[in-house]
Amino acid sequence: MLNINAGYGQALFNRMGIAQKVGKIVVVGSSSIAHYSDYRAMFTMSSADAQLHFVETVDAAIDKCTANSGDTIFVLPGHSETITGTGITVDVAGLSIVGLGTGSLIPNIIHNHADAEVSISASNSTWENFRHTADVTAVKVGVEIEDAASYVTVRGCKFDVNLTGTDEFLVSVRTNDASNFAIIEDNDFNMGLGGAVAAISFTKDTEGTIVRGNTAIGDYSTANINGITTLSTNLLIENNLLVNGLTGAVGTEPGIELLTGTTGILRNNQIASNLATIDAAIVADAMMLFENYYCEAVTETGALIGTPSVDD
Repeated sequence: MLNINAGYGQALFNRMGIAQKVGKIVVVGSSSIAHYSDYRAMFTMSSADAQLHFVETVDAAIDKCTANSGDTIFVLPGHSETITGTGITVDVAGLSIVGLGTGSLIPNIIHNHADAEVSISASNSTWENFRHTADVTAVKVGVEIEDAASYVTVRGCKFDVNLTGTDEFLVSVRTNDASNFAIIEDNDFNMGLGGAVAAISFTKDTEGTIVRGNTAIGDYSTANINGITTLSTNLLIENNLLVNGLTGAVGTEPGIELLTGTTGILRNNQIASNLATIDAAIVADAMMLFENYYCEAVTETGALIGTPSVDD
């Protein structure tokens, strides 16, 4: 049996980066992962109120946590869960839920129904380093940031499909009414030529949300990033690579299309599409633009989007 206080077990525990965390630590691993028995033995403690727990699903881990207490959930490399509805609900405020592993070992959430989603309804939550796979046609939403859930971070996740051209997330990450000050960063969205609508959607009003460092590739029917229903305020959308369609087979929709009156800053975004005019790549009448570029062919380089400022 491995021991977190000595030898290899202690070295592994420290290398996972969890030894210095505040609050409870809940470790998630399914029985199919490598070294399951060792992990279970190492992280299982007998006391019912112990600070260290081991469970087999993310939802069970959330149930072990206390709101706003610095609790952290770590999901082990190779872990996989298949959901067919709202299979994971982050309803405890202040949690950090972190997938461990790289490449093919990143924990995988398989969305096997049109209604299969991860729902984040609690503020001050972090969802980081998960692979989300659409396993059927027209999964409505991958990760849903619910009404009034503020300061939610979705970081370093991968959104892909099982069958290219058949399966897709209609929307991969969606904010809702007054889900303010979200951070959606460093994610990789690839829907191929499936029937996706948007990688990131501001479905209602959101204030102060940041979208940065993402790559979104897909034949999105509205835009890679869109805003609908109600205008948003003080957005920052920066350093994103947005390909409408596929490289070498670009589509004909904008990279960014926001609701009229939406305010904030768009800077350093690169957009590939095939539109009648360069400026049509961004639809955002009340946003300030800084160094955003457009390209529509593999033989060309990016051109600046928008009208340059001039002296009064």
